[in-house]
Amino acid sequence: MQPEFILQGNVMWIFDHEMAQVATGYKMMSGLSGIGGPLHNHRGLIALNNSELIIEGNSDDENDFLTIPLVTITQLYHGYDEVYEAYSVKNAGLFWQPLRIAFHDMSGNIQTIYLIIDYFGIVTQNKKWYYALTELLSEG
Repeated sequence: MQPEFILQGNVMWIFDHEMAQVATGYKMMSGLSGIGGPLHNHRGLIALNNSELIIEGNSDDENDFLTIPLVTITQLYHGYDEVYEAYSVKNAGLFWQPLRIAFHDMSGNIQTIYLIIDYFGIVTQNKKWYYALTELLSEG
């Protein structure tokens, strides 16, 4: 039986190692113009149930399909940092912040992903997802 989803939405995401490869000049131009939305390399659908976060991308890339068991999450953060900086976002990040999740992958390595969920022009649902994940992680 498939677990019932608590939340579902559209998602854009980028891994920390992908973001680190984006040139500073490009980040600045992205923040000034806002063309193409927030910086991301992947887009698709996201769902949350009591035990995992499921991300299904729009391409055949192996990075476009992720299942993150909640027990593997080592860090949850809602905000900008030295990798995903506020200046790279239109309006200097005044209206939304990315959701950063660090987790152990199947090989035991730590992966860090930045999510932008249900982006609509200048707002997201990241805060809603942050609170839902925080609640589920505190129960576990």
